[in-house]
Amino acid sequence: MRSGGIARSRWNIRHSAVLAAFLVLTAAVQSRAQANDRRGKIGSSSGGGSETREIKARELMAEREGLRLKLYEKYRVGYEDTWKNTGKVILLVHGATWASRCTFDPDPEHGYSLMETLADAGYDVFALDMHGYGRSQGSDRDWTDTQAAARDIEAAVEFVRALRWVERIHLFGYQWGSQPAALFATQKPNKIAKLALLGMRWRQVDKAAVVPSGPLRSLGQQASLLKPEDGDLDPEFVRRRAAVCRGESATAPNGALVDLTRPSPVDPAKLKVATLVIQGERDGSPEQFSDRVDFFHHIGAAAKFYAFLPGLGKYAPIERGHGRFDQALLSFLDQQ
Repeated sequence: MRSGGIARSRWNIRHSAVLAAFLVLTAAVQSRAQANDRRGKIGSSSGGGSETREIKARELMAEREGLRLKLYEKYRVGYEDTWKNTGKVILLVHGATWASRCTFDPDPEHGYSLMETLADAGYDVFALDMHGYGRSQGSDRDWTDTQAAARDIEAAVEFVRALRWVERIHLFGYQWGSQPAALFATQKPNKIAKLALLGMRWRQVDKAAVVPSGPLRSLGQQASLLKPEDGDLDPEFVRRRAAVCRGESATAPNGALVDLTRPSPVDPAKLKVATLVIQGERDGSPEQFSDRVDFFHHIGAAAKFYAFLPGLGKYAPIERGHGRFDQALLSFLDQQ
């Protein structure tokens, strides 16, 4: 596939015709992106009073074939009676290296928490540690590749559906986590309301990738520290996040690295749920960009959207401009 023709914006002119189908991001949720200061109380300008903002968090355990899988839940007090009617229940799936808290809730006190952003919008938010990651049990039966991780997602979805008594939940996959999330959505579409993907890889294979010799890799301090070229990141936040990541995980399974050496098992034509593909301007090479656009073209769902986020990269949920990512995700989830 021809990969040239990428302009400074990294936009592939070859695919410009798809613009008509893109989700145009508006300011529909801009107040949400800025309104939350991540404190226990928010001052109210009316009457000199204060509005209590209480976020509850807890850890839960799902099970699959004898494996205990950790689920991390956050929600804002006051919305508990709404979820059954609104369907605002979502499961977040982390990427190849770090588990759920490091990825989705690394620094809520300073506004870096996708979980709290969603909770403030009325969602009951669950984040899954796939087996071998974080506080979930590992297995010597596999290396936690896409196929195995999709079974973890199935166990988590069943747990959440039973806990909240809802037929379907929303699903978000981050980077490598997009693959098992999308795979599960093709397998059990009746249990997913909407699917959002950031950093999806389809046919592209990393020709430089080497198949690891063992099932695990160590995660030291170097792995936890992001670099200036990784995105528009606050250096102080990067240091705080690194401490959270190291406290959560010392090793990671190598299944995701094996996945880099082969095409994704996901068949986008089998995706029948409403799907959002998110592309940050700085997230990946021109070849990866083209691969994601091709994936989008082949999605079988009648409702499919592609969001291009200028200035953001693979760490969009925790970059300084993460409000644009938050808006894209919430606009998609909230639209009727």
